[in-house]
Amino acid sequence: MDLKRIEALIEVIKDANVTELALKRDDSSVVVRKSPKSNGTAQVTAVPQAVPNKPAADASVEAPETVEKPVVTVIAAPMVGIFHMVDGIKSSGTTIKKGQVVGMIESMKLMNEVTSQFDGEINEILVEDGMPVEYGQTLFRLSH
Repeated sequence: MDLKRIEALIEVIKDANVTELALKRDDSSVVVRKSPKSNGTAQVTAVPQAVPNKPAADASVEAPETVEKPVVTVIAAPMVGIFHMVDGIKSSGTTIKKGQVVGMIESMKLMNEVTSQFDGEINEILVEDGMPVEYGQTLFRLSH
């Protein structure tokens, strides 16, 4: 992904009502996150990421050595509603299994389970109990 496209993504997210945008394209991906500052403005950062298991476009260029990092995945909200924590998922460091209920989303007076698609350990909980969530909003970050 070229620098002009990344800069365009940053400009789009600056004024948008979102906090994170992830884009995957061919052999690369980028995550653009907006974090609030104390003075009311937003700081936007772009984190380019390589997508694994793709052959290099030019085999004559040597790839730099990489250090094994834990795989980080996210659990996103499957719908709009009010997020509710479940017992046992109150802090980071909690180990979860694939298919385990990690929260509930109340939508139209119905409680809907949010389940994990992965085994792993919760690194970060990005929502609080009773907080409204949007479709696709990142709720948890996991490492596995």
